[in-house]
Amino acid sequence: MTATTATPENAEAPRKLPDPGGDLRPGGAAVLRSALSRTWVQAAAVAAVLVLAAALPLPGGVTAFPGGPGEWLDGRLKELFSWVVSNRDTSPLFVYGFNYVSVYLGSAVVLIDDLLTALTWTGVTVLGVLAAWRLAGWRVMLVVLAAFAVFGLFGLWEEAMETLALITAAVLLALLVGLPLGIWSGRSDRAERVMRPVLDFMQTMPAFAYLMPMLLMFGIGNPSAAVATAIYALPPAVRITSMALRGVDKGAVEAAESLGSTRLQMLLKVRLPLAKRTIMLGVNQTIMLGVSMVVIASVIGAGGLGDAVYQALQKDRIGLALEAGLAIVMLAISMDRVTGAIGHGRPVPPPWKRLAFGAGLVAALAVFLLPTPLRAVDGWPRGWELDLATPAQAFYEAMKDTIGPFTSALGDWTVVWVLEPLHAVLAGAPWWLVIAAAAVLGGLFAGRRAAAVGVLSLLAMGLMGQWGNGMNTLSQVLLATVLVVALGVVLGIGMSRSDRAAAVVRPVLDAMQTLPPFVYLIPAVALFSVGRVPALVAAVVFALPPVIRLVNDGIRGVPANTVEAARSLGSSSSQLLAKVQLPLARSSLLLAVNQAIMLILSMVVIGALVGGGALGYDVVFGLKQNEFGTGLTAGLAIVCLGLLLDRMTQGRKNNA
Repeated sequence: MTATTATPENAEAPRKLPDPGGDLRPGGAAVLRSALSRTWVQAAAVAAVLVLAAALPLPGGVTAFPGGPGEWLDGRLKELFSWVVSNRDTSPLFVYGFNYVSVYLGSAVVLIDDLLTALTWTGVTVLGVLAAWRLAGWRVMLVVLAAFAVFGLFGLWEEAMETLALITAAVLLALLVGLPLGIWSGRSDRAERVMRPVLDFMQTMPAFAYLMPMLLMFGIGNPSAAVATAIYALPPAVRITSMALRGVDKGAVEAAESLGSTRLQMLLKVRLPLAKRTIMLGVNQTIMLGVSMVVIASVIGAGGLGDAVYQALQKDRIGLALEAGLAIVMLAISMDRVTGAIGHGRPVPPPWKRLAFGAGLVAALAVFLLPTPLRAVDGWPRGWELDLATPAQAFYEAMKDTIGPFTSALGDWTVVWVLEPLHAVLAGAPWWLVIAAAAVLGGLFAGRRAAAVGVLSLLAMGLMGQWGNGMNTLSQVLLATVLVVALGVVLGIGMSRSDRAAAVVRPVLDAMQTLPPFVYLIPAVALFSVGRVPALVAAVVFALPPVIRLVNDGIRGVPANTVEAARSLGSSSSQLLAKVQLPLARSSLLLAVNQAIMLILSMVVIGALVGGGALGYDVVFGLKQNEFGTGLTAGLAIVCLGLLLDRMTQGRKNNA
């Protein structure tokens, strides 16, 4: 930055550039007025009003949401569930619709599982290792081999194959629907405008919210789990395929058009080949979402590794949960590495490698087709299994005796002094005042549309009879968000200031984002037993990686010339961070808060499986006890909270 040029009038006393660490506005009164008009001060005033209203001795009829609409809706939903149960085998809607889909999907899962069983563990291992070597290289091949070893050594081979079969069927269904929709969206602006809000809504919904409607339409078991998984994993396949096609080089498209290519030729020979790498990224994301959802779908009878974790946690068998959790982790990492390598593209393998792959494939098929001794092997040999559960359980019991009192006291303190007061403010204040506060905060942070969405979302949650549980869940989400943002900003700033730290932390974040959310419950329960606190801890750890990444990327994305200009004016490191880098990284910080809230909401709800309570508990209770009204309204209330928090933290960029 150039200094002020001296003139005859100011040659003796040149002007000084303002100190970036000082106050650029004259007058203390102006500074005070500006501070009072800031959004955060206004938001603090709204929070103070809620606290004061909750502290006043108001009658319960004033604070609680009227229960009549919720009771009426619950009764109608119970009638709907009874009608479905009574007419599932007679109504044309099911006989010629949902039942057909259920039979075909169930048959597909069983067929894939039978094929894996018929191949025996040797054939599956050989095929998997060869495919990984051919598609992703020898390093990924070793990861896949280690995954199969974990399945067998822990005695979870059958469960792993059930999970793999369900993932395969669900992901194929998601891609069969998602890729054509993505191509359509990439070719048509009108289709893209129609699909965008639908995909936004689908990605806002926590995973648990998909389970109850699928259970009603397809019943308990693999079909409902497969459909729920496919729908949950669908949005990235559509979005990324559309983005890939729209990002194809215009020069290549114009060259093909000048040669007289038809629309179909343009798509098959130009757009799709050039967009292949990005489309494979969408396939990778679809598979990873499918892995996480299949594990959660164990609640509706999906079986497999997720059910093993769920049953172990219910019985406080941390050792067994650890074994199944490691198997899930290895499955997720293996699928992520293989599909990720396909997306990045690999050179054509040399002839010897193709020959070796063909020979291995023939050998694996021979094991399946010919009466070899290996065909007589039924499952993984029991003598080769390892017992990790017993020492892990013993370590868990010893840990409970040593640090258990400390973690228990910390958990009790968190509940008594933080969660309960926060819940008391939200549930103790009049319901109409909470809705008004949401409208004001939405208007302050994101504009009028967000305020309207917030009001409608909270009204819908109250009318469904889920106001109390909704405020309980909201209090957990808010506390976890504060912790995640505080930790994520500090760690993200540290990562942005050191390339060495970034190189160390980045693979750790990669591994954490690969893990399905269900797995985070295991160490949380081991440390804090069951209750709301382990659900919060798991949510904080689960949501932390994207926040750290976004803060790091936002700070590193500040233009270098801006940073140098601030330094040339004498800014210290703290001034540079507070007055230049963080303000210019505002969009990344807002996105970090948004992503943190959405991930926390999904994880807090899953935490109901370990005593998190509130809306998540109602979903699980409805699924297990056939209380359709309770489960569905709780799932829809989760969606309402998701819409409220998502719109409020997206900023004003999408609002008028």
